[in-house]
Amino acid sequence: MKSKLVWVALILAIVASSRAMLAHHGTNISYDEKKSIKFEGTVTEFRWANPHAQIYFDVKDAKDSVAHWGGELNSPGVLSKAGWSRRTFKAGDMITITLHPSRVEGATVGLVDRSQPIFLNGKEVLGSGGNSID
Repeated sequence: MKSKLVWVALILAIVASSRAMLAHHGTNISYDEKKSIKFEGTVTEFRWANPHAQIYFDVKDAKDSVAHWGGELNSPGVLSKAGWSRRTFKAGDMITITLHPSRVEGATVGLVDRSQPIFLNGKEVLGSGGNSID
């Protein structure tokens, strides 16, 4: 009887912990990975924090109106293995970046498209393989 209780407790612990792991990633629900938007803009902030680094930038349209955008990157651990640091981007840097936009109508956020290079002040910093820094 005691071993049966141990097994039940173990199974419940596994089920409870697996739900938390599955709850984190909703990328396909949040972002439309079938669409891509390419931007040229000015970095306003780069947040190096878990679970995902974030880059915020301003984009001007033809009428000089400014839209504030945010892009979700990979985790700082993965980015640091690719040669990035919390100082890779700073406010005022000019970037060219491609995002998969949010599925929420009118939201100015997206998931950074790792299949497209990111350019920082004209220099490629993330290759189209998604893991390299030049």
